[in-house]
Amino acid sequence: MHDRAPSTGTPSTSTWADELLRRRADELARMTSSAEERAPTVPLLVGRGADGLYGLELRLLSRVVPLPRVARVPGGPPELLGLIAIDGRVMRLFDVDRLCERTAVPAGGGFAVVLRGARPVALRLRTVETVAELEPGRFGAPPEAGAFITAITPDRVAVLDVAAILDRLRIAPGITGEEQ
Repeated sequence: MHDRAPSTGTPSTSTWADELLRRRADELARMTSSAEERAPTVPLLVGRGADGLYGLELRLLSRVVPLPRVARVPGGPPELLGLIAIDGRVMRLFDVDRLCERTAVPAGGGFAVVLRGARPVALRLRTVETVAELEPGRFGAPPEAGAFITAITPDRVAVLDVAAILDRLRIAPGITGEEQ
């Protein structure tokens, strides 16, 4: 198996070292290629609305708290559930199902998911399920899924475009609950 030095009957040191280095290089090459094959993932908070599961990119969230008391806004659009106060900051609370143009009627309770942004705004989820990893670009969503859904996973999690939601809530007349 090993080359033997003619005079001593032991393996040649250079052949043994060359074989060891070759095996180690092969191992490292396999480890590198398997690491390259793994795509980067994005952590998502997965929660349930009244009409299904939604995923929100963790880096775009500020906090998640049990739903505080909601002050209704008379004449507000249907997706605006009202105003809430968290740590002394008043913010608008929107129903995630209604923003995504679903017809489900939300039950009471749940969680307020506060989005990062200049003006605080929160989305209401009925439950918070887990944190999952998603490979960006691996899944898509059909156009009929809605403007705010960028992907639907095999587990039927609708991945939300938080940036698009924030843009719409900032500029859409009649949806912000504020004077324009």
